[in-house]
Amino acid sequence: MKLEDIIKLKLNNYEIKLPKEEMIEPNPCGEPGYVAYGTKILDGREVPNCIPDPEQMKKIVKEGFPIPSPSSEEDEQAYVSRCISSIIDEYGQEQSAAICYATWRDK
Repeated sequence: MKLEDIIKLKLNNYEIKLPKEEMIEPNPCGEPGYVAYGTKILDGREVPNCIPDPEQMKKIVKEGFPIPSPSSEEDEQAYVSRCISSIIDEYGQEQSAAICYATWRDK
């Protein structure tokens, strides 16, 4: 659709809906390299829980450095907590969280 057509439709008060393939989802985190993983409460409001992109973080895992595997009786929170505590010294809080969430998702 050309810009002139869109302007004409707007002027005539027509509803404009773009086809889905043309719609672009905005990054709720607002920063490149970060993705929303659920939500969290910040200052009394619910906001996206932004973590470094897990796919990018998996690429920085150091060769030979063990990342714990999820066990069958663990839920997501228990695994992520255990995983982060075991690798946080090597990777830091944000990177550890992203690596652990990616490992959980890929199990």
